[in-house]
Amino acid sequence: MPSSERRVDTRATLSFAQQRLWFLDRLRPDRPDHNVPAAVRLRGPLDRGALVEAVTEVVRRHEVLRGRVVVVDDSPYQVTESVDTFVPTLTDLTALPPAQAEERAHELVVHDAATPFDLGTAPMLRARLIRIAADDHLLVLVIHHIAADGWSLSVLWQEFSAAYRAAVSARPVELPELPVQYEDFAEWQRDHLTGPALRDQLAHWRERLAGRIPSAFPTDRPRPALWSGRGDQVELRIPAELTERVRALGRTHEVTPFMTLLAAFKVLLAHSSGEPDVPVGTPISGRTRIEVEPLIGFFVNTLVLRTDLSGDPSFTEALGRVRRCAVDAYAHQDVPFERLVEELRPGRDLGRHPLFTVMFQVEGEPALPSGLPDIEVTAHQVPYDIVKFDVEVSLTDCGDRFTGVVRYATDLFERATMEQLALDYAELLGRLVGSPERPISAWEPLLAPRTGPAGPADRPEAGPAAGQDTGRDAGLDAGQDTGQDTGRDAGQDADQDAPDGAPPTETELLVLEVWAEVFGVAPGGVRDDFFELGGHSLLASRVMSRLSRTLDLELPVTLLFYHPTVAELAQGIDAVLLADLDSPDSHPALIPAGEDQQP
Repeated sequence: MPSSERRVDTRATLSFAQQRLWFLDRLRPDRPDHNVPAAVRLRGPLDRGALVEAVTEVVRRHEVLRGRVVVVDDSPYQVTESVDTFVPTLTDLTALPPAQAEERAHELVVHDAATPFDLGTAPMLRARLIRIAADDHLLVLVIHHIAADGWSLSVLWQEFSAAYRAAVSARPVELPELPVQYEDFAEWQRDHLTGPALRDQLAHWRERLAGRIPSAFPTDRPRPALWSGRGDQVELRIPAELTERVRALGRTHEVTPFMTLLAAFKVLLAHSSGEPDVPVGTPISGRTRIEVEPLIGFFVNTLVLRTDLSGDPSFTEALGRVRRCAVDAYAHQDVPFERLVEELRPGRDLGRHPLFTVMFQVEGEPALPSGLPDIEVTAHQVPYDIVKFDVEVSLTDCGDRFTGVVRYATDLFERATMEQLALDYAELLGRLVGSPERPISAWEPLLAPRTGPAGPADRPEAGPAAGQDTGRDAGLDAGQDTGQDTGRDAGQDADQDAPDGAPPTETELLVLEVWAEVFGVAPGGVRDDFFELGGHSLLASRVMSRLSRTLDLELPVTLLFYHPTVAELAQGIDAVLLADLDSPDSHPALIPAGEDQQP
């Protein structure tokens, strides 16, 4: 992977994953959905100047942390700014009584974690040092996901620790220079993911994800038209004795603890949903090149795991099926999830995540700063009430036991439902591990399928098969220009499809003109559908940017996803012009006909 010489203010390509987050930020702006918060308590004689110097050194080393996104010709690029753009905040609460200082510190942590980033303004890292007492501090970092992932936090704390030790002893930092920067990876990724290798991997995923994608859990409430991200969590604990049995069973059958835990979860899904092959998402580091291992950046990829548990297999057989599924997925992990969504084009739906609705992961214990002279470091829990999926099961391998949480969308589930799910999972895991030779149906009476008021997006007929090319995406991919021939004559009269033979309105003519610029060929008429013409998220962003500039009006990208034809989009634009509303979320044109927005 070559390294390139870049000056400050030089444009660089975004990675596929970064481009997707940029689009999501445009789709639903001013939200903290992709903030990555981390906080540590530091007790002891802290050198605050050395701490600021250490955090600044990390920002200096990793260009992605001091980047911002610029839009040129309606396409996003990253620009690196100087390290001077990073200015930590120092907050002194020592004048307050101890109890009030603690309360105020908690409020600041919540505030910082929930404050959105402006992707057009550097840096992508915010830092606040809160002085609670003379020898008691709280360091709060918030990074936008476009610049970091879970692995990155380990890199950050390791470098921060080395830089702090150097600063307090007034000596140079002994950290090797980075061989490449994240921008080098982004350029390499764009060049590398082409040709036969990409086609072979895409073919694998098309086959694995073909057919209807079944829903995971029956919901307690109908699915809202727009995903709010509101969430909560319940604890999930696996006793030490059961943890050891999980490891022993894995050693016997040559599967990892992750595979054993996932197999039990898939059995739970099968019982709860009545479906034998519910897809589950899981993160993978995405760092397949040794050069990127020491980098902070957004490398993590998402794999979709479908395991057919039909035929009432034993749990031993289920373990084998999960193992084969996972190994196949690892062998084809190079395809970014964003590229996969672009290829499969699941039905567009702003109320759910595409391709899967349940996430499952097993992680090691989170990294912390280490070796800080005379400083006791402990993790500080950051309250976070945002979810990206219906259900997210996150387990932590603590060595002697597994602990974790079940996060869930509060728009869909009651807390009692998720508390029962956590209890059911732990009990089912114990039974399966205790008698792995028995068929998985042996435990079905324990977990009779629940029924719930499935919303429109949960009904099987609501969306097309995952492998079916609908010409529409879920608004979550990050594709490239198409320039494809739509099969229409560019000179064909645009008014032939107008209702009742009426000529196109001024707004419809404007939409037709902009679509022709973006697609490189004129649409046939006002009933043409943007996504059926080959439109995707990046083109949608370009269309709405050009319309916004022409009309001198801020038009949300969401408008095009709910009004995909020329005529519908023109009507939506006219409604925005007439209503002159400030908030796109409150605009009636953004809600599909016949659906109510949930509170």
